[in-house]
Amino acid sequence: MKPRILIASPVRQKPSILAYFLFSLQSLEQEELELDFLFIDDNDDPQSTELLTLFQSKIERVKIFKNDRKNDLYMKDEHTHYWTDSLIEKVAKMKDSIIEHAIQLQYDGLLLIDSDLLLVPSTVQNLWNEQKDIISNIFWTQWHQNDDALPQVWMMDEYTLYQINNGEKLDSVEIANRTSAFLEKLKVPGVYEVGGLGACTLISRQALLKGVRFKQLKNLSFWGEDRHFCIRASALELPLFVDTRFPAFHIYRESDLVGAETFKNEIIIPYKKNVTVSLCMIVKNEEQVLARCLSSLQGLVDEIIIVDTGSTDKTKEIAKQFTNHIYDFQWVDDFAKARNFSFSKATKDYILWLDADDVLHERERTHFFNLKKELANIEADSVIMDYFLAVDQHGNPTYSVKRNRLVKRSCYFNWVGAVHEYLSVHGTVIQSDIAITHRKEQAHTDRNLNIYKQREEQGKPFSARDLFYYGNECRDQALYEEAIEKYKQFLATKQGWIEDEIAAYLNLADCYEKLKARDKQLQFLVKPLSYGMPRPEICCRLGARFLQDEQYEQAIYWYEQATFVKNKAMQGNLVEHAAWTWLPYSQLAICYERLGQHDKAEEYRCLAHEQF
Repeated sequence: MKPRILIASPVRQKPSILAYFLFSLQSLEQEELELDFLFIDDNDDPQSTELLTLFQSKIERVKIFKNDRKNDLYMKDEHTHYWTDSLIEKVAKMKDSIIEHAIQLQYDGLLLIDSDLLLVPSTVQNLWNEQKDIISNIFWTQWHQNDDALPQVWMMDEYTLYQINNGEKLDSVEIANRTSAFLEKLKVPGVYEVGGLGACTLISRQALLKGVRFKQLKNLSFWGEDRHFCIRASALELPLFVDTRFPAFHIYRESDLVGAETFKNEIIIPYKKNVTVSLCMIVKNEEQVLARCLSSLQGLVDEIIIVDTGSTDKTKEIAKQFTNHIYDFQWVDDFAKARNFSFSKATKDYILWLDADDVLHERERTHFFNLKKELANIEADSVIMDYFLAVDQHGNPTYSVKRNRLVKRSCYFNWVGAVHEYLSVHGTVIQSDIAITHRKEQAHTDRNLNIYKQREEQGKPFSARDLFYYGNECRDQALYEEAIEKYKQFLATKQGWIEDEIAAYLNLADCYEKLKARDKQLQFLVKPLSYGMPRPEICCRLGARFLQDEQYEQAIYWYEQATFVKNKAMQGNLVEHAAWTWLPYSQLAICYERLGQHDKAEEYRCLAHEQF
């Protein structure tokens, strides 16, 4: 059964503005929701009343209540709207009567909206999907001509656009900085907690039953019924949220009708539904990082699927703060089976997969939001994203790979591999400019190594890829001789991915270096050169070997080779960003310094600084 939402508005509006408002309501998506409409007709212009009646004749489930109270004088012009205490009191009473109506008819949610707004067709569905008790859709208004547009949400008090803690004393510079930070955050698509809101607010039945109302609190002098609503909500421990993904358009003054026509023609009429995204995750004992991960995707994904493989901490309780789609899965030492189970629960157009210690940084949110728009108009079976495995103190990547991160659900792609599983994709694959950042908080364990050892003891076959990653796990646990054995077994299959073969040779060189077998180290360092253009990572390792041996001319040769390669490989291999940027220049400076060529050394120090 579809959720039932009542969209309601007290209406006293000029016909020219009301016509746009009603067109916007008529265009709302209703596939997954049952939308009813209620208007309290407080109009003093008969044309506006006629527009409401016409809307009722065209749309099902529309009620119009006439406000019989004598109209107070309400004025507005190109400068502002002129509210009085009696007008605010009347609006509060009308809104509270709507709340009582919504409770009586057992609506699942109530959207209270001002009659001078235009909504993107997906707005109500988007707000409902967030499953918040109280959430507003943002819009921006020039409250005074020639001023910057400001939002209808705020952080504190009557309209304070920044947070201030008890006892804090802020100077004008800090106030300006905090205000700017709040406003800039709201310009990034997402869902954020705020301290005050109004004018376009979806309220859950739970919040209605708890007692949120607009009537003025007698012991509070704040002006405006929305302030009293927000204070009641806070007292009832109901947090307030704003959705900034699809801003509404506010016809605050008649001169805004030009913009309304543009919004209608460019946003509402050609509107094509964005693709929807399910976030699928497998988790176990992730109480330290799960909320951080899910918060970073809040407002960007349409469904969150959490598959728990045996948590004994508060992981599932934390997950419940973000989703009701939580499933248990008995762990069988097979990551692919767990991930495939999580994918089987998704219902949206695309599936995004993450680990609990991954995050999408705020600078990436707009890119992700735009990607969803783009996917509505192009064919893509999989979207590759960068994966920052490590970052420096400035947040710049130091190591990264590429992953098939977002895939079309209808393709039914499968995960393969008990450990170090991969997603087997085909079809149309596109590259995005979005990066997921890995922020690991726990030390590397021997879990994966133990799974490999158990499978080996059970006589289970290993693919070439399994052997490569088995070697990696041995190397990570400082089992260098075992790692060497697995890497050689992998290379002997001649069935591995070329990037894994190159990595295996470099890892063999590292293992031999740890074992003090320097001749063997050099032997395997040069092996990858047979694969074509040498990567900067290879060149820098060869340079480091010759620098260590004080063979400076040879070291210079290899570091210079590293600087000649400009385009990073796109195959999905591990990229060591230092080798592609500042490192070879820095090492060239050292080499020339030791050769006594100080001017040359200084030249490369400057180049290294430019690349850093």
